[in-house]
Amino acid sequence: MRRAMRILLAALLMAAISVPALAISGQEALFGTADGALSVQSDSDSYTGADSPSDGQYPTLKLGDSDGADSTAYIVFMQNRLIQLGYLRDAADGVYGEATQDAVLAFQRNNNLPETGIADSETQRKLYSDPSTLVAAASDSSMFGGELTRVQSVLGQWGFYGGKVDGITGSGTDNAVRTFKSYMTALNPGFGVTPTPVPTATPNPNGMFGDMPVVADEPLTTPAPTSDPLTDASITPAVMDYVDGYLPFTLYRKTVSKGDSGDEVLRVQTRLKQLNYLYDPDGSFGELSDLAVKYFQRKNGLPETGIADEATQNVLFSVRAIESEEYIFPYKLIVDVSDQKVHVMQWLGDCYAGPVNSFPCASGKKDTPTPIGTYQAGGKTGDEWYYFKEFNCYAKWAYHIVGGVLFHSNTLSQPKGNPSNGGLGHRASHGCVRLRVEDAKWIYFNCPEGTTVVVRD
Repeated sequence: MRRAMRILLAALLMAAISVPALAISGQEALFGTADGALSVQSDSDSYTGADSPSDGQYPTLKLGDSDGADSTAYIVFMQNRLIQLGYLRDAADGVYGEATQDAVLAFQRNNNLPETGIADSETQRKLYSDPSTLVAAASDSSMFGGELTRVQSVLGQWGFYGGKVDGITGSGTDNAVRTFKSYMTALNPGFGVTPTPVPTATPNPNGMFGDMPVVADEPLTTPAPTSDPLTDASITPAVMDYVDGYLPFTLYRKTVSKGDSGDEVLRVQTRLKQLNYLYDPDGSFGELSDLAVKYFQRKNGLPETGIADEATQNVLFSVRAIESEEYIFPYKLIVDVSDQKVHVMQWLGDCYAGPVNSFPCASGKKDTPTPIGTYQAGGKTGDEWYYFKEFNCYAKWAYHIVGGVLFHSNTLSQPKGNPSNGGLGHRASHGCVRLRVEDAKWIYFNCPEGTTVVVRD
């Protein structure tokens, strides 16, 4: 009976929750129009070849490789293409990790290539060929069924899981389950603990002392040790009791606002992350959280106070919460390769407007282009001076965009003085975006980690 009720509740839950379909066909699969929520997207409606390295220049790439600073972003190019074809859901980050290896394996399998997981020249030539000749990623509707999807959906709604509901286990889901267990254990130390069995008295079968029964002690069985919620990511019956609605979960516990920190702040931030308002939940309610809450309130018809009060949280932690179009930051940076400028857009409370400033730049050369796409920047890289080991030179105010691609000043052979501001306005680098010293410094100090950087042609 209990299992039947779980199945019924699960069906109702899945009917109530809108899950983006992975079944993509035709041009949508090839050009990623169904992947609008991803951190990295194509900026064009058709494939032009602008986001791939020059023909024939395909070094072998494998697990553990990464793009170097101010060198061709081969891995970013490849990851962007795999995203367009539906093989990779992670953001392009310039690191050849397990997710990228799995995506390459799947692409090779579907396109009649040796299944090595290594992106050799043959694999990359096929990957960048005419999209109409390629087999896109196959859909798998079964991944949206079952227990894992319900856990992701509900823990996401309650502010414990900030990722996408895809029915695929990973570190994000594991961390969400651990966090939920730890949170519930702090509220109720008995959460998920199996009670120690109480021994029952049994008559002595020997009947010593005539007809009077004598109680014999029974040794206690040692209960299995309970799991540590900080390390155990298993989805236990105790977790499912809340997920499936057998036990109620209290959505609102505490009003939080700028200057606050702790578990309730982290819950609010994590839900804002899942809804695309806030990039990096850290448990500390700062300026970015304030901007995100205000925009959430605006889009959801609530007073724009920046305070996550009970009314705000009741909407935030519900299925009716409206998503943001993009993450909220003070500024957004647009690198326009066509006119070699970086345009600074400013957040005005409901959209990015401007540009409020434009910086001349020098992006990658034709044979080592700056990769086209939309990225969440890695932020400050080192201190004032950055050393390029491969080229034995230095630059000021390096700011990480993606992979090995940086904003930085022109270079010098020694870390002293100020680099020249000359040579800007045309393609000149190995992929990085060179700027005047003062402009590189402005980005370094005014654009926090995660700031949206759009590179367009």
